Amino acid sequence: MHVRLRVGAETYALAVENVLEVAQLGQIAPVPGSGPYVLGVYNLRGEVLPVFDLSKLFGIAREGLPERLLVAEHAGRKAGFAVDEVTDVGVLPDVSQEAESDFLSGAALLEGELVGIIDVARVFGALERGGAG
Repeated sequence: MHVRLRVGAETYALAVENVLEVAQLGQIAPVPGSGPYVLGVYNLRGEVLPVFDLSKLFGIAREGLPERLLVAEHAGRKAGFAVDEVTDVGVLPDVSQEAESDFLSGAALLEGELVGIIDVARVFGALERGGAG
């Protein structure tokens, strides 16, 4: 099972076991000196989470501001990812395409649309190293 989401005009999916919750993107406190993909920190019921803009991390153009916060977890680490929309939760077809992005494990064709499968371990690893690359 995967959570499907939209970042800019692109569609992605994240394994449901890595998704803790989805919420409205509320008040984000900026972090001076952070990278361009870091929106800041968010207080989620007393837990302070770093929030990252997936459009900037993935290099995707976006009009306007992201509206949703997807809270993800991997290997005991948690972070919020700002996304434009969470569309649904469901089963994806088998991965049929290799991905050119370092952040994707592959892509699947669903209803005529290519869906990039986000590799959460790679995303968290890149964020720990300081960003894209």
